[in-house]
Amino acid sequence: MQTVDWKLSEGELMDIPELKRLERREFDMALTWSNGTEHQITYDDLRHACPCARCSPLRNEEKTSMSLRRDIERLHTEKPSIKPVGKYALAFKWAHGCSAGLYRYERIWRLGEKLDPDNGQTYVHGAW
Repeated sequence: MQTVDWKLSEGELMDIPELKRLERREFDMALTWSNGTEHQITYDDLRHACPCARCSPLRNEEKTSMSLRRDIERLHTEKPSIKPVGKYALAFKWAHGCSAGLYRYERIWRLGEKLDPDNGQTYVHGAW
């Protein structure tokens, strides 16, 4: 895992520190970054922020986003298995529900900071 400049919007960059530690707990995960920042992200929030082509469009509208949230909350809480994807993302594998999304470190950081992981952008035809 490495520090990378992530493009937030036209011309704006955000430095994301290196992820040093990720602990899977019963209902959430605890993350520690190279700059000392610590985050806790619930599995429900992580699942709701899934960046895959099926889940992402559902967050574009409030009604479908709330429906997605309710569907996630009905799933059994479980710890996902986690696999690094190159040096830019993590893949979370769930026994139930969607496991298709690749979570870039920027997305995970934004979730930990309680920011919109989609950065205000809507999902359109397979691309952000």
